[in-house]
Amino acid sequence: MSKLQGSLSRQARLRLQGGDLIERGFDNEEIMDILEVSLSSVQRWRKKVEHEGLHALTRKHGTGQTCRLSKEQLAELKTIIHRGGVASGYLTDRWTSRIVADLIFKKWSISYSRSQVRKILSDLGLSYQKPDVKSTKHSQEVVDYWREHEWERIKKSGRRRVDACHRG
Repeated sequence: MSKLQGSLSRQARLRLQGGDLIERGFDNEEIMDILEVSLSSVQRWRKKVEHEGLHALTRKHGTGQTCRLSKEQLAELKTIIHRGGVASGYLTDRWTSRIVADLIFKKWSISYSRSQVRKILSDLGLSYQKPDVKSTKHSQEVVDYWREHEWERIKKSGRRRVDACHRG
C-alpha cells in the first residue's frame, strides 16, 4: 500500500488507513486518536467496510455530475472562445473562468461554478486565463523593487528553513 499512498490525497490515505485499522480490530475511539479524525468519519468508514469491504473506501472516479452542455454546445463554446471575448460582447479577449461561466449562462441558461468551467475548458483542450493582478496602491517602480529585492530575500530565507528541516 505504501507505493500507492504516494499518489493518494490526504483524505484517501486517511480513509484507507482507517479501513485497515477497522479490519485489524481497532475500536472507533482508537482510530479517532490514531488518525485524528471525527467519530462520524470512523462510523461511516466502519459501515462501508463491514458491508462492502475495504475497497468501498477508495475514491470512485467519475462520481461528479455529468456535463450539462451537449456535444454541439461544447463545440459552439469552443468556436466562440476562439473568436475572442470582444466578439462576444465582453470588454476583453482574456477568457477567465468567471467570464466563460457568464457566457454559458447567458447563451444556454446553465449555471456552472468557476472550477466546473475550468474542467470544461480543460476537456476542450483550452485553458482559462487568470486576470493580471496589479497593485493600485503602489507605483510600478515600488512593485518592481519589491519583486527584485524583497521577494528574493524572502524566498531565500524560506529555502534555508526548509533545507534545515530536511537535514535532520
